[in-house]
Amino acid sequence: MFTKSARFYDALYQFKDYGKAVGLLHELIQEWRPGALTLLDVACGTGKHVEFLQENYSVEGLDINPDLLKIARERCPGITFHEADMSRFDLGEKFDVVCCLFSSIGYVQTKLKLDESIHAMARHLRPGGLLVVEPWIFPDKYWKNKLVSNYADLDDLKISWMYIQEQEEMTSVFDINYLVGTGSEISYFSEKHVMGLWSDEEYREAFRKAGVSVNYEEKGFFGRGVYYGILQ
Repeated sequence: MFTKSARFYDALYQFKDYGKAVGLLHELIQEWRPGALTLLDVACGTGKHVEFLQENYSVEGLDINPDLLKIARERCPGITFHEADMSRFDLGEKFDVVCCLFSSIGYVQTKLKLDESIHAMARHLRPGGLLVVEPWIFPDKYWKNKLVSNYADLDDLKISWMYIQEQEEMTSVFDINYLVGTGSEISYFSEKHVMGLWSDEEYREAFRKAGVSVNYEEKGFFGRGVYYGILQ
């Protein structure tokens, strides 16, 4: 995942309004954990959420991909970023809020890893802390064999990326084909992305098993819903 496309990540997702998403997250935090000061962004990627979160919180980020973290560190100097697996990380510290955004939780792929990841996040919450997770698509909402095409159009960078939405057991599988044009060359590469497909009840169960109350809002920050709850 993002082994070849990391340097193009921000261009690929230029359509995402990170400032608006973080604004909605901030409202949720103020409602459920007023006075929160510290926040851990799990699967922080290139640090686009962190860039906005640092305006209101003492933020740290965590991701498994060193290439994405390199971009995050350049974007947000002075912020602490950890390279670790979200399903078994242990930072030795606790936060008022832990979040995992933009459906990144799907990349752990299995229900066991989902449970382990939610537990690891909950373990890093202070008593009464807030856990926020944006889920990946539910199995009954996933469109199999759907052709998807996207295009990034910047002055000095053009990217066409295309895939067919496939399913293997309870995972969504995308064999993504990228055609990248820069001022000096046009290149092609492919990259396989596999993400777990879990039901509403499976997400709720993961929260409950980790000792976190569970609430759900259908729209969320990016139209894929959001789970959130307080550590009991």
